Amino acid sequence: MNYNLKPMKYFVDVVQTHGFSSAAKRNYVSETAVSTAIKHLEDDLGVQLINRTQTSLSLTAAGRFFYLRAVQVLDAYGEIWRHPEQQPAGLLRIHFLQGLEADAAAFAQHLGATRQLSFDEEPFTDAFTRLLAHDYDILIGFELAFSGNTKLQTFPLRKVGFDVLCNTQALATQPDAPTLSHGGKLYLQHWKSTGIADIQSAMVEKYAQKGWGYASIAQVNSFQAAALAVNFKGGVALVPDDFRVPAHCNNLTRLSPKHLEQAFNVVAAISRDRQELFEGMILKAISSSYR
Repeated sequence: MNYNLKPMKYFVDVVQTHGFSSAAKRNYVSETAVSTAIKHLEDDLGVQLINRTQTSLSLTAAGRFFYLRAVQVLDAYGEIWRHPEQQPAGLLRIHFLQGLEADAAAFAQHLGATRQLSFDEEPFTDAFTRLLAHDYDILIGFELAFSGNTKLQTFPLRKVGFDVLCNTQALATQPDAPTLSHGGKLYLQHWKSTGIADIQSAMVEKYAQKGWGYASIAQVNSFQAAALAVNFKGGVALVPDDFRVPAHCNNLTRLSPKHLEQAFNVVAAISRDRQELFEGMILKAISSSYR
């Protein structure tokens, strides 16, 4: 029997981050290590889990089933190692959507020292399902993501704006950035939801004002990937106003359209059935750090 869970974790991370490269970064290993481990996993299972092409990947029927079971196994394994002797009832698990780690840290600074804290980046795909299942306690995310979800309670933390990254060389051939934007791809962080809310459509609607547009939308795994794509391939990208441009991206022009300044709210969300446990703590943190 194979007791090595690392290939299983690599597989789950590939699914959740939508790529081998992003899964490798999450685990601080090479892309080759992830790809090889998953290939061995498929060989051990005797089935193909992932359909691979040069431009995309998708799960096979067996892969979809295995992913659901793998998440359950890894979650159960994680619970075993929460060290019962360290009073797990006092552990507060704070997760955040990609790009909001600084907000999670700022929020945690004002919670006081009465609880142990753990942090993790939460993939958007099943973030709400896991929060409602109490797999973690608090989610830091954009308010748009929680729109219409009556099972979650949100608390405003701060307003954040978004910037537009343009390819400098391409911009030099156009009269202005909005004109340039209509002719190429708009690179966006992969935020398609599972039916609760569609943050991507809401953000695109906000972006596409004051003359801005796009020829097509390309979903990428991270803001960093969006910036790299614009730098080397053209198009435009939508990134938070506090986003740090990756090193060696010297072909980017960063613009801050007025209609995107402080256009989005960052919130802390909890499951309503646990409101009595966390509401007072969150309001106390908000009052001391965000107001």
